[in-house]
Amino acid sequence: MNARTPQEDVKITVGYKALPGQKDDRLEQRTVQPAAGDAPPWDATTQFALVGTDVDRVDGLAKASGRAKYSYDVTFPGMLQAMILRSPVARGKLTVLELDEAARMPGIQAVVALKEIGNKVRFVGDAIAAVAGVNLHLVRDAIERIRAEYEREEHNVDYLVANDAPMVDDKGLVTEDWPADEGMTAALLDAKVTHDATYRVEVQTHSSLETHGGVARWTGNDLEVWLSTQATFGCRGELARALQGKKVDVGSVTIHSEFVGGGFGSKFGAGIEGLALCLLAHAAKAPVKLMLDRFEEHTTTGNRPGALMQARGGVDAEGRIVAWDWRSFGHAGFSGSGGSVAVPNYYTGDAKVRRSHKDLAIDADPPRPMRAPGHPQGWFGAELFLDELAAKAGVDPLAFRLQNDREQIRLDQWRFAAERFGWDAARARANAPGARMRRGVGLSSARWGNLGNPGRPAHGITCRIHQDGTVETRSGAQEPGVGTKTMLAVITAEELGVDLKLVKATVGHTGDPSGPASGGSTVTPSLAPAARHAAFLAKQQLCELVGKHLGVPANEVVCAGGLVGLGKSQLRWAEACKLIGPNPIDVRGQRFANYDSKPFHGSQCGVQMAEVEIDAWTGFVRVTRMFGIQDCGLVITRKLAESQVLGAMIQGVSYALHEQRILDKRTGRMLNGDFLRYKVTGARDLPELECHMHSIANGHDSVGAAGLGEPPSVASAAAIANAVFHALGTPVRHLPITPDKVVQALAKKG
Repeated sequence: MNARTPQEDVKITVGYKALPGQKDDRLEQRTVQPAAGDAPPWDATTQFALVGTDVDRVDGLAKASGRAKYSYDVTFPGMLQAMILRSPVARGKLTVLELDEAARMPGIQAVVALKEIGNKVRFVGDAIAAVAGVNLHLVRDAIERIRAEYEREEHNVDYLVANDAPMVDDKGLVTEDWPADEGMTAALLDAKVTHDATYRVEVQTHSSLETHGGVARWTGNDLEVWLSTQATFGCRGELARALQGKKVDVGSVTIHSEFVGGGFGSKFGAGIEGLALCLLAHAAKAPVKLMLDRFEEHTTTGNRPGALMQARGGVDAEGRIVAWDWRSFGHAGFSGSGGSVAVPNYYTGDAKVRRSHKDLAIDADPPRPMRAPGHPQGWFGAELFLDELAAKAGVDPLAFRLQNDREQIRLDQWRFAAERFGWDAARARANAPGARMRRGVGLSSARWGNLGNPGRPAHGITCRIHQDGTVETRSGAQEPGVGTKTMLAVITAEELGVDLKLVKATVGHTGDPSGPASGGSTVTPSLAPAARHAAFLAKQQLCELVGKHLGVPANEVVCAGGLVGLGKSQLRWAEACKLIGPNPIDVRGQRFANYDSKPFHGSQCGVQMAEVEIDAWTGFVRVTRMFGIQDCGLVITRKLAESQVLGAMIQGVSYALHEQRILDKRTGRMLNGDFLRYKVTGARDLPELECHMHSIANGHDSVGAAGLGEPPSVASAAAIANAVFHALGTPVRHLPITPDKVVQALAKKG
């Protein structure tokens, strides 16, 4: 790439070339105004050497070999182990808390209160106190010696009988009248076909590979924390505020999170466990490790909330949706918030639309974000409703969506997916009357919308070129397993025109430039332009050295293919870097604001299709194959992008068929808070998986990449539910789709 500074107005080509088997390119010309000094924009005409290819994770070998150090792996001489005493009461007040006996036990170095006498107890698992000692056996014994008493209050852990819950009959159907709306009533009366149904999803708990927690170490008033988190800088600020009484400020707190064993939305805060380990380490004057066990993970670190959803709608004689009425009720915890759901808005066009939502508080652990918060729940209800409405109208589900979807990108994706999946042939396979094994196929759309955030102040990246030819790219943002290091390394190597092996990406230390939390699919679109800008600035400095050495204009020097120079006057990369000297080229790039011009597409589109096989005698459902197509702006690393989509499908199978939190109404305690009784998808449950990455030049910044954490997770459960509907001829409107629900649906159908 040329090292010239971009001009004020730059013409670019945005859009995408025709998908395989399709004829029409969707390309447009745009004029954008990059910020002064930013790298020139990549667009649909850019020829890449590395971007978009299949590359292995740059940290894959370290992870596979065990050399990667997660917070769980960190250890220090004299390090103490810690645990938290948690409330057995679902609702009430702490009346007695005596810690002295626990503090006097052999091997116990620190005991701290996490709740004061008189404070409310809000759910089973609420943190009361924490203990640190030389090993976990002694700590467990000390926990037993803490005297905690409670004033119990009547509790409720069933949101369907909460104070503000709607009236529901014994079949789980909402029986309350819809609020009056003359326009909606008229639209439904004018429709040729109408439908009304109730849908429900259960709570899904977080099941990250690495549990919450970390290690804390004090040096005077300076605090270092190795934390399993999705937000290094957010946790640094959180802990600094919470520890102000220890003479701590933000500058004295360092967070390390180079490797994180997953988070999916549950690890944005340090949490009570993070604060507890810091307090214990301060009191004991020794390093402390506190990692939650699996039961604590299931019961105290948030969840994807359940929801009760009701939809009614209608279509006209041409099969277009003319009315869409939706109301939902969220399964929130004690906070009474966080249970909202989202539904697709691209099918309804000019229809009469109404939506409402209400969160219902119960005495349980409150929700936390989980990969596309609110979307998998709402898409399950909405997309299954659409299939039922299409069936009433006598229309194929795919044809129904092609008729109503208003987004051209997804229309192309629907047609491509149908051809690649073999939709028509699979749909036409009729189940023999009375057959035991039933087959069906279903589909669903996906959507997410986030094209990055420059941050306040702007997020940055450090790029260093050393005289031996090696390159560093550094960000303080965390790496929860999505491949951030690989993305940064690929962007840097592409911009510098060097072998990927020369680039070392480092993330997860707050001493480096700031990065966003790993949420909302924001990391890639926020950091990729900053990484490119940093490499672009470093390249300019190297080109100046090479230009002076070769006697050619520096602004015409090109870095490509491991060579630096102009025309026949070129140096190999290693030779060019020798000109740097002992002090490396060291620059900081930044994330500029998105271009003022409107992007080609402001969100991400996707489509998924699923096939299921159902044993009508036992009700057992098996997903046999799934296919998805997903866009994420510019595809930077195809293999990593595909792994995000395939992983979302696997999680979708688990959500659709297996996962549900079961609370004992009498005690408020979770009855299946371990992996023996909390079922998640295993290797034998996996279907045949395939995906196609749809690369789009959005033209919103110098790179044009969008995130992939959320988008593909939206569609999977809904596609599976629709496949079950097709196989059975009757819907199962309650996730997870367990054998008992299948048998009941078949019995009801007769």
